[in-house]
Amino acid sequence: MFIGFLTGGQLGDLRKTLKWAEEKGFKAISISTDPSSKFFDVNAIISDPKETKELLKNSKVIVSAIGFYGNPIHKEENIRKEHKKFFLDLIEVAYKLEIPVVTGWVGLYPGSIDDNIKEIKKVWPEIVKKAEDTNIKIAIENCPGNIAYRPDVWEKMFEAIPSKNFGLEFDPSHLICQMIDAVSVADEFGDRIHHTHMKDAQVLWEKVSRNGIRSEGWCPHRLPGFGDLNWADFITVLKKHGYDYALSIEHEDPYFKYEEGLLLAKKFLDQFIP
Repeated sequence: MFIGFLTGGQLGDLRKTLKWAEEKGFKAISISTDPSSKFFDVNAIISDPKETKELLKNSKVIVSAIGFYGNPIHKEENIRKEHKKFFLDLIEVAYKLEIPVVTGWVGLYPGSIDDNIKEIKKVWPEIVKKAEDTNIKIAIENCPGNIAYRPDVWEKMFEAIPSKNFGLEFDPSHLICQMIDAVSVADEFGDRIHHTHMKDAQVLWEKVSRNGIRSEGWCPHRLPGFGDLNWADFITVLKKHGYDYALSIEHEDPYFKYEEGLLLAKKFLDQFIP
């Protein structure tokens, strides 16, 4: 395993980002993009991947994944088509740049979980087929921004789309804030973890006891080691299931600036890297 971080251009353009990461001792970055992104312009790269490919080839820092956290099962057909096409294009870019993982959200459709699964069955087989054909893994983040936010949904999702190329971008913070045991769930779904978000969370019990879990601010996302997760146990589970890929820090801690937080998180995670 090796340490990286998620970025969408907070450190400047891609060249500057790779340079900063190398200087600070990171082994990888993962990239967040969207149809309007100038940081990682998918259409431009599809048209001419040579410059980006050379940039990545000459960097000691790898790109562990590229991701689009959109909504390919959106209720509005025009948005659905746009986001599905963009995800397909992202797989094409990953193939051309030799990046093995594409990350994102499975999407969210108004209605029940079963309603969402029906929409997933309509949209995602074509996307997963392209991933299989290009030997790309898809890693869906377990964020409440999409329907794939908890284990019983994952079971239904993987039953609907059984391909081993289709898995999880495992983020323990979102489980902590649902009172779910992130370590035991990671153990249960270990063979489906294709990428990670190294992010902690801290339940502020005084706020819960005062205002309950339907209030705001009771479970802030934290840097690794600053929240409630037992990181030794979590890393052990990843090792148990043969995960030997990026530990990608996602910095959403409200108390630290971006660069400062990445460096603190790396310092904490370094203890788990031989």
